[in-house]
Amino acid sequence: MPAPRRSHIVRRLFIAVLSVCACLAIAAPAGAAPDSGSGAAGPPGSLVNLNNYCQDHGAVAHTADGRTVYCTRVSRTDAWVWAYTPDLMPIDPNARGYTCTDVCRFPDGSIAPNYLRCGVLCGEPPTSGDIQSGFYDCFRSGATYEECRQRPPR
Repeated sequence: MPAPRRSHIVRRLFIAVLSVCACLAIAAPAGAAPDSGSGAAGPPGSLVNLNNYCQDHGAVAHTADGRTVYCTRVSRTDAWVWAYTPDLMPIDPNARGYTCTDVCRFPDGSIAPNYLRCGVLCGEPPTSGDIQSGFYDCFRSGATYEECRQRPPR
């Protein structure tokens, strides 16, 4: 039997390499982003708005600023909202009787007292408790809600 010519060997090797590459491309997850080599992962889940109602109970997503949010149940209700915490939300942020800009006010213009407000948890200006405990400074630094919640108060 004559020895295979060099061009046949090169062609077969080329086809084998292409076949392996094609198999790897097919096996890669759909929509997977190429690895930048930095080791940093992007924000989890889909883009959602803080406090919006959600249907995928327990799901993890992120807000436009990259913060992680969870589809969390509102205490004493059947409602589920996107929140910074995976724990029960104490109030439904969509049922608040006030609105916030730099200050939170009731419809009559009076200021909503801190003890009735949700604060940082709902994306509002911080309550006095958020500030005094150091939670607000921690959260503003970019730490997660859970990291800041677990820190000892200052």
